[in-house]
Amino acid sequence: MPRQTERLPLASPTPGVARHLMVHRYGAPGGRPKVYIQASLHADEWPGLMAIHHLLPLLDAADAAGEIQGEIIVVPYANPLGMDARYGGGIVGRYAYDGSGNYNRDWADLAPLIAQRLNGPLSGEAEADVERVRGAIRAAVADLPSRTPMMELRRTLMGLSADADHVLDLHCDGEAELHLYANEARRETAMGLAEDLGIEVALLEEEAGGGAFDTAPVELWWRLKEHDVPGAERLPVACFGATVELRGKGDVSDELGARDAAGLLRFLARVGATTPAAADRAGPAPAATPVGYRLDAVDTLNAPVAGLACYLKPLGATVQAGEVVAVVIDPAAEPGAARTEVTTQQTGRLFAFNEHRLVQPGDRIAKVAGREPLSYRKLGALLED
Repeated sequence: MPRQTERLPLASPTPGVARHLMVHRYGAPGGRPKVYIQASLHADEWPGLMAIHHLLPLLDAADAAGEIQGEIIVVPYANPLGMDARYGGGIVGRYAYDGSGNYNRDWADLAPLIAQRLNGPLSGEAEADVERVRGAIRAAVADLPSRTPMMELRRTLMGLSADADHVLDLHCDGEAELHLYANEARRETAMGLAEDLGIEVALLEEEAGGGAFDTAPVELWWRLKEHDVPGAERLPVACFGATVELRGKGDVSDELGARDAAGLLRFLARVGATTPAAADRAGPAPAATPVGYRLDAVDTLNAPVAGLACYLKPLGATVQAGEVVAVVIDPAAEPGAARTEVTTQQTGRLFAFNEHRLVQPGDRIAKVAGREPLSYRKLGALLED
């Protein structure tokens, strides 16, 4: 059926201002697999906007050719609240002005809400139980509070995505190679997504923590057993969620957007949301070798002093534990004492930089993915400890 486009109204923050979400729907409502794709939940991250700009014509062509098999929901911009947050000419849409923090943290833990609505044991029949849980998911999300614009936005986005088979949240880093975050429980799907997009760095965790958007519809599938739901221990992990980091903030171009859109179309065919013919139109995947790294084996390098960050290695470089990756230059110090070296604890791949060059003590300035877990990493703390 032809694409359905909706404008979902959001609460007005002040008289004279109207907000809405744009939502594009392909396929039959309720069709499986259901895939949800959104961009710019962090509203200061724009490569995903360009990717979706190029994805929509590809999906329109697939739809016209009868190649849509499941339900595909695309939200080109997930955060009109943050996109309007400007200060001194810059967009600062990573954090909410209302004091509720990072837009991609502290999303609702749905498991206890779902457990209340299941009202009895599961049957042990996986397919039937998955559909029953999905019904409870929809009911739980509908009952989430929406008294503030932020709460309403969260409930709306979860209502579109929480019962999906696959959830892709398109982000970017400061300056970075392509990479993704996903759960170890769906490693095979994560590595397939990485292959389709030409991603070589796949960061996999057993428990992410932090309440990121893409984990909310995934972790509930094993958290139900923590809430005394009989039979929940036999549930499959029926949703795959990933945060896809489309390089760095400055990597916005038609060429890159078209490349990323083709990768997303290949993934949609991989999971059965389109026919293989749609992927054929996207062309072959880039020549890349995805590698899965444990999230607790990622070294985050922090600035020890204030100054100018100067990187001594390029993105993608292999570095050794103890190697100097960057220096921070204090412009007020005497030249002989102005350079403070920053070393890595990990042997692995240097895949991300801070886009800002004037840094403060404690600022994260680089990330290195390696093989050996690091003792300072904490389970469930993302990369923020």
